[in-house]
Amino acid sequence: MSPKSAGLAKKWGHNNPSVYVDGLPAWKKTGNKTVPSIDLIADGNIVLIDLRARAEAEKGFIPRAYSVPFSELEDAEDALPKGKGAPIYLYSDNDKEIAGASKMLKEWGYKNITGFYGALAAWTNAGKQLQKGQALIATDDAPIAWQRKLGTGEISISDFTKSLQSDLIFVVDARTPAEYESGHFPNAVSIPLEQMKARLAEIPKDKFIVVHCKTGGRGEIGYKMLKDEGYSVKFLNAECECSTSGQYEIW
Repeated sequence: MSPKSAGLAKKWGHNNPSVYVDGLPAWKKTGNKTVPSIDLIADGNIVLIDLRARAEAEKGFIPRAYSVPFSELEDAEDALPKGKGAPIYLYSDNDKEIAGASKMLKEWGYKNITGFYGALAAWTNAGKQLQKGQALIATDDAPIAWQRKLGTGEISISDFTKSLQSDLIFVVDARTPAEYESGHFPNAVSIPLEQMKARLAEIPKDKFIVVHCKTGGRGEIGYKMLKDEGYSVKFLNAECECSTSGQYEIW
C-alpha cells in the first residue's frame, strides 16, 4: 500500500501495515499487469489513448480518450506528449495492439506506460457510458498536451533540478546506502528512511529540505516525518536514475 494508505490503516487500528516502497513502477517493470481505477481513467491527470481503428472507436469510446489507431501509431510520435514522463494509458479490444504500442512508446523514451486491458468492459461494468462520434485527435502540429499536477508536499521536477545548484536546499536521499553508492544526485546526503528519525540532528533546520528516493514512496514517508518535526520540507514524487558519474534522469 501507499504511505497515505498505511497511515489510514494505522488510524483504523491496524498495527503493522507494510508499504511497498518501490510501488507500481517496480511491479510493472517485472512484466506484471495493473488495473487502473475507473476514477483515475475518468478524472485523473493522465493521457488516455484508444488504439482501435477510428471507425470502430467512433461506435463507442471512453470519454476524453485520444484516437490514435495502432495502424497509424508508428507515424504519430510527434503527436504524443513532449514530456517523456507523461502517464499514458493505452486501451484496445486487441491485447496484442496494447502490447505492441507499449513497446513502441518505450522505445521512443516514454517512461510511464500502462496497458489498460479489458478497458471497455471495465468502464461499462462500472456504470459508465461510452461516448459515440469523433474522439479527440492529436496531430504533429497540435500534439497531446500534458502537465504534471503536484500533490501536497511535492516539488516539481524542474524546481528540484534548479534547486540542486543552490546552497539553500538540503537534499536527503532516503534510499539504502547501496542504492546511494550506485549513483546519487550532486550534494545529496544519504540518510536512509529507516535511520531518519535517529539522525534528525544531521538535517539542518535553516535550509529547505527535499527528500527523495527512487519512485517517491520513501520520499513521501520521509517528508511526512520531517514535516511533523517542524522542517520546511518537500519531496520528489518521481522516478529517477542516477549514475556514479553524477549524471541523472528524472521522469
